[in-house]
Amino acid sequence: MRATTLWTALTLSTVLFAGQANAAKTTYANQTGQKTIGQETSAVTHIASGDWRVERHPEGQPGPQMQPGMNPYVAMDPYGQMMMPGMAAGYAPNGVSPAAYGMPMGPGYGMAGPGQPMMDPNVMPAGHLGGYGCQSCGGAGCQSCRGGHLGGLGNGCSACGGAGCGGCCGLTGGGMYCGFSRGIGNAWDLSAFGGRCAPRWADVVVDATFFIYEPGNNNIVLASQGGANNPVLDTDDVDFTNQGGVRMSLNRAFTPGGNLEFSYMGMGNWASQQGAYGNGNLFSPFSDFGTDPVGGYAETDGGDLMLYSSSNRFDSFELNYRRFFTSANCWWQSSWWVGIRYVRVDDDAVLNTQGSGGTLEYIVDADNDLFGVQWGTDSALKLTTRWTLSLFGEIGVYGNRATQESNINFGGINIQETTAQRRASMVLEAGFLSTFRIVPRGTLRAGYQIVYIDGVALGSDSFNFQTGGAVPLNTALAGRAANINDNGNALYHGPTVGFEYTW
Repeated sequence: MRATTLWTALTLSTVLFAGQANAAKTTYANQTGQKTIGQETSAVTHIASGDWRVERHPEGQPGPQMQPGMNPYVAMDPYGQMMMPGMAAGYAPNGVSPAAYGMPMGPGYGMAGPGQPMMDPNVMPAGHLGGYGCQSCGGAGCQSCRGGHLGGLGNGCSACGGAGCGGCCGLTGGGMYCGFSRGIGNAWDLSAFGGRCAPRWADVVVDATFFIYEPGNNNIVLASQGGANNPVLDTDDVDFTNQGGVRMSLNRAFTPGGNLEFSYMGMGNWASQQGAYGNGNLFSPFSDFGTDPVGGYAETDGGDLMLYSSSNRFDSFELNYRRFFTSANCWWQSSWWVGIRYVRVDDDAVLNTQGSGGTLEYIVDADNDLFGVQWGTDSALKLTTRWTLSLFGEIGVYGNRATQESNINFGGINIQETTAQRRASMVLEAGFLSTFRIVPRGTLRAGYQIVYIDGVALGSDSFNFQTGGAVPLNTALAGRAANINDNGNALYHGPTVGFEYTW
């Protein structure tokens, strides 16, 4: 008990002695130009005075503020630069972002330079217009270099990791995506609605197609003038122009990273007609151009007019399962798909003759029903968060059932011929596409596409002019075998333009 009492008395005596010594101490300026600070108040005296209590001010009335000139020190930021007016009071003026906690900076960030303090690598320093320096980025600051107004995430300018602003303004941005060229990423950015790593997805796609049809048929001479060696009309004379059609796709998510896709393409109808005119001197292949029988048939030879017309249409339905892939920096995206497809190709050919003693109409309707499996792939380059270029292609193997139905009408007589056969066929499709997102849910698209179908029956290839030289014509045509040729091909190609929508 005595020891405790003595120890307490000794402690209180020491505190009082230290307080009195501190009260008597005077602090002097140690640098030229600094004012001398008066005597400091002891801790005991300060507590006893009650000045430590917090002074409260009525609501709405500001407390005492530091007046200009009262602070003998110049406010400096962590990098030794003068702070702008208002920053010393804790508020940033317009155009200045305050310090904040952010993602850890790169290696070496925060290391103290000569005469500079050490920086916490987890704290983003305050700066004008979103960052420090970065004049080569147009003066917009490091914030813009790191995903802001100049577009692109990257190592930004020198104060943002040391790579410089050029490292975040190219196509790959030194390993990070930044846009096709300087500024495009910003001007066309819709990152708030998916950004550069958003998957290429649309619930509905509708394209208008403007395809040209090019038949791969055997060239057959249909009319000769004055004899067998002067052809004036053949099946290659018809010329097909661009015809409008449609392509539509519906997508539905099916597995993580995969979806089901149903597509239709078709509705184009190509038609063309060519004619040959004479003066009683046109001959047809029914008589081997007036040689068998000699002088030909009254309905087909020795006439003044022959007309040939052809038409074609194709429709395609497919159901695919598609898987998507994205590169590490998102500027390359690709996919592959497998599925089933049905393609129908209708090709008609009509020959009209006006002979010396009558007329004839020969109609051939060739239909192809192809059903098979296909595999496809595409690859897309994201030039910006809104603009993408892509290439695509697919190939499939099909079983084709080709049918041919023909009607020959002359002199009140109608002769019908029908036949069918099966074979393996191929469908190849390829093209390129450019898409540009105009609104968060809508994207414009345009490109060029080809569709090649091999192993199909075409109407002109299935013409049958065999008669054996028998007369009259109805006798020559009676009982002959029907003919079908399914070794033809069809090529469709042209521009496309459309719209994608996501709900």
